[in-house]
Amino acid sequence: MPFPRGLRELTARLTDPVEILDAADLAGRVHRTGCAHVSTVSRGDHATLTGRVRTVLTCGGEDFLGLTAEVFDGTGAVEVCWLGRRTVPGIDTGRFVRVTGRVGLRQGHKIMFNPRYELLEGQPRSTVEESRDRA
Repeated sequence: MPFPRGLRELTARLTDPVEILDAADLAGRVHRTGCAHVSTVSRGDHATLTGRVRTVLTCGGEDFLGLTAEVFDGTGAVEVCWLGRRTVPGIDTGRFVRVTGRVGLRQGHKIMFNPRYELLEGQPRSTVEESRDRA
């Protein structure tokens, strides 16, 4: 006899790794903002994505593109690259951002070059009023 749905969900929440629970929470928050999810966009799409900066890299040498950050939204990650830049004000690990641009593919990974970006305070919010209430 299968477990009732509510019991299955509770059991999953108690036994799933923290990373999975955090990703699910973040995906839900991003969904409420009205932004697309990384998992739903494809090469060539013009999209607005919201997520948490997981890594920030500046690589020198022959392969220098610029500052590259990985933005994770709970469903997947997209690299965002500002060509020719070594720093971008406010782009730090753990920061929440909203990026808008054309999605491309580079070495099998989704990437946006020179996207417009907006720094978000705290977690992504669904409305401006909800963001103000938090401040």
